Amino acid sequence: MPMTLLAQAVSNTFLIDPVKPVLLTITALAGAALASRLVKDIHFCGLPRTLWQGLMMGGIAAGLIVGLLIPIFWIGWPVQIACTVAPVLLYWPRRNDQVPESKRFVVGGDKVRAFFKGRRKTRSFAGSRLSFKDSGKKERPVPGKKDPLLAQHQATENLLMQAIDRKASRLDMMIKPDGVTAVATVDGVRTKLEAPAADAALLVLDHLKDLCGLDVKDRRKRQTGSCWATTSEATSVLTVMAAGSSTAQQLRVDFDLAQRMGRKFPDLGFLPNQMKLVESACSTDDRGGVVLVAAAPGQGLTSTALALLARHDAFTNAVKALEKNPVAKVEGVDQQVWNPAGGVDYRTQLQSIVRRNPDVVFVDDLAEPGVGKVVAAPTVSDIRFYLALPVDGVGPAITEWFRAVGDVPAAAAPLRAVVAGKTIRKLCLACRVPFQPSPEQAKRLGVPAGKEVQLFRAGGKVQIKSKVEDCPMCRGTGYSGQVGVFEIVALDEESRAHLAKGDLKSAYNAARMKHRSPGMQDCALFRVREGVTSLEEVVRVFAPPAAKPAAGAAKPATASTKPPAAAKPGTPPPKPKA
Repeated sequence: MPMTLLAQAVSNTFLIDPVKPVLLTITALAGAALASRLVKDIHFCGLPRTLWQGLMMGGIAAGLIVGLLIPIFWIGWPVQIACTVAPVLLYWPRRNDQVPESKRFVVGGDKVRAFFKGRRKTRSFAGSRLSFKDSGKKERPVPGKKDPLLAQHQATENLLMQAIDRKASRLDMMIKPDGVTAVATVDGVRTKLEAPAADAALLVLDHLKDLCGLDVKDRRKRQTGSCWATTSEATSVLTVMAAGSSTAQQLRVDFDLAQRMGRKFPDLGFLPNQMKLVESACSTDDRGGVVLVAAAPGQGLTSTALALLARHDAFTNAVKALEKNPVAKVEGVDQQVWNPAGGVDYRTQLQSIVRRNPDVVFVDDLAEPGVGKVVAAPTVSDIRFYLALPVDGVGPAITEWFRAVGDVPAAAAPLRAVVAGKTIRKLCLACRVPFQPSPEQAKRLGVPAGKEVQLFRAGGKVQIKSKVEDCPMCRGTGYSGQVGVFEIVALDEESRAHLAKGDLKSAYNAARMKHRSPGMQDCALFRVREGVTSLEEVVRVFAPPAAKPAAGAAKPATASTKPPAAAKPGTPPPKPKA
């Protein structure tokens, strides 16, 4: 009966007015075209493809049926449009929740217009994908066919777009007499790029220095500046560093450095119990004390330290920072920059800060002579200090702190906590592949015997329509984004007493056992069980540095995907709790 009514409605519609079914059909086809364009975007955002495509196609079908069944066309057609568009309107806020702010769609925004128009090419003979604004935010026109600057622009675009397409955070280029090398850092992993020829590489160097307002003719002095690069999808801030010598020229480009470094405390990656421990250990209710923040270079040291600093209310606390190369502005914090050419050494400028009796002070270089003695002095015991140390782990951080102070009991007395971390890559949600772990893997992950658990590994490929291709979200790497894994050691009187005697092992064990604090590897394995990362990634990050083989020695075997055991500096660390 329903099919009969539908057929009758269709027949009546065609007999009454042949234009109306055409409009209904065009609306349905437009909806189908929109749904087709959204296929890659659904993959990019890591959302369930079957669910959202089903909702969109269901809306199109429901709209067409309703439009045919409602006898009054000027009611049926708007209802059809509403049914067709409703799933897209539901999808819009959901996809915005899954992507960074820079990738979100807003009504009337350039990204929406660019999405519907496809990858628009800028107006130039070369069909350029990239345009620039200089350090004064003045737009530089894309050179035309006969413009002598065209070759310079093309060489710069070819290099930068390799990094931008890979979602790189950093690009390094080295120009030497024997050749040019170019490397992009993507989620903490260095990837070789197709390097330009030496003459083209010098054009790139000069072009970026000119855009940043730097001295193009000076090939020796270290220079730093910023400019802007715009594609059809987004605008990135380029922080450019150029330096040279008689034998080489160096270029470093950081993409959106301030945005990446300005991470919020809840987004760092602490487990819930770790977050409570950090909040307790770093509270200014107990004035004074020293908190060491440790991470190896490139492992999130600056972003972690600044996020901890930003937790303090700048309206009720005087918060100061002494930095050599500030990369992100922290709201409410007086961030002072030390200039080595200013005639005042680092220690003297720090002393000038502490004389004003602030509540919180951040110091970014403990290695400067005399800094440890200033921070550990009894006269500043009511100031909370955060010290950034580029070392890997709790033990090396405490050892470095002792070395800087030069007096073990004096160094132990103010120490309140050590926050040590690394960064691991997150699996791409659009292409990760589920699997069941082996019994040995499950045991090492702390999964009870006999309990089934689903893990994930990197994929890198997705099926879009009838083709299998590189995942558009991760560009085929299987990973997208990073998260921190941490170890927090909160020190009380008992632990400090051990430290004052030089007994680091006893102090470490006492603090870990009292607070049931997991180690970094435990946190990483917990993220594996959550499906956030993979066993292979944990092995990569926590594998010990490979020793350089002697001449003629065989190459070392590649790392297996066997999960690493938790670090055991003393007693076995407890399992992490969600």
